[in-house]
Amino acid sequence: MFKKMRIVGNRAEVVQQDDLSGNLSPSGELPLHFGLQRQMGQHRDDIRVVMHLHPTYTIAAMHKGIVLQDLVKDFPELSRYTRVAPNVGDVPPISQELADQCHKALELDDQGNINFDIVGIKGHGVVAIDTTPWRAFEHIERLEHICHIVLAAGA
Repeated sequence: MFKKMRIVGNRAEVVQQDDLSGNLSPSGELPLHFGLQRQMGQHRDDIRVVMHLHPTYTIAAMHKGIVLQDLVKDFPELSRYTRVAPNVGDVPPISQELADQCHKALELDDQGNINFDIVGIKGHGVVAIDTTPWRAFEHIERLEHICHIVLAAGA
């Protein structure tokens, strides 16, 4: 399911959705998405897709105490294509605090730049950012694959 949102002033409005999401409200994580989109929209013409998912093995790795940013150093197929931010700790979902901590970890600056492609949120999920949904999903899929390997190895 998806909803395509447009930033208009200080609010977001739905501009496109699929048949399955038509009756659903936008995510409760709107402050997280909105802050990243709004900041980008003020400074660049690029499209920025903010994807928030709950990948099982990545969440399990963080629950086990694995720092995702350190983990990727041993896997060049991930670190070559995906810049992983420091983990965000336990923060309440659907909160401004969650949005603020993710923005900080991604190193979002006042020019709309970020230094990382993905951030893990302990006990919750990940947020990936790129120019298309597929590219954002690839960051999540790469990290999920490596977490699956590491957990299967008993790390």
